[in-house]
Formats: sequence, C-alpha cells, structure tokens
Amino acid sequence: MVNIEKMAETAMYIVTYAGAAKSCYMNGLSEAKKGNFEKARELLKEGDNNMAQAHQPHIGVLEEEVTSLTPQISLLMCHAEDQIMGAETLKTVIIELIELYQKKEN
Repeated sequence: MVNIEKMAETAMYIVTYAGAAKSCYMNGLSEAKKGNFEKARELLKEGDNNMAQAHQPHIGVLEEEVTSLTPQISLLMCHAEDQIMGAETLKTVIIELIELYQKKEN
C-alpha cells in the first residue's frame, strides 16, 4: 500500500531540487549572455548537482513500484516528474545557447 505522506514528501523533495536546478541553468544562461562563461559553467555544474539530488528519490519511487507492483503515483508525483523533465529539457537548450554566445564572442 502506498504511504501518501511519504509520497508527498518525496515529491516535494524532487520538486525542490529540480526547481533549484532550473534556476541554476537559467542563471548560467544569464552569465553567458554577459560573457561570463566560466561562471556559466559553474552554474550548470551546480544545476547538475541539484538534478542528481532530484533523481535519487525518483529512482527510489520507481524501484518501489517495480518491486511492490503497486502504482506509486499521485498528482504531486506527476508534477515532480514534470519538473525533472522540464529541467532536463531546459538544460539541453541552455547548453546550445551558451555555445552560440561563445561563438558570437569569438
């Protein structure tokens, strides 16, 4: 049986770290726009560290679902997964934009 309180806590943890990752990625883009590429790389790395924090409990939820054969889903967990996917997509686009800013600078 799904522990709703645990699921909500896990989902909020994921949302928090995925949101922090998105902020780091956006701040990295802002730094790249100013020509601060080293700072941009630092922020991307910080974002990646936040994403790793978001992925750990997410993997745990997936493993629990597989082993228990009990769906581990809630609207809040859907939101958490959406935040992870959004952060990953944003990172991909921002990396491309930073490369364009670097080429423009050279």
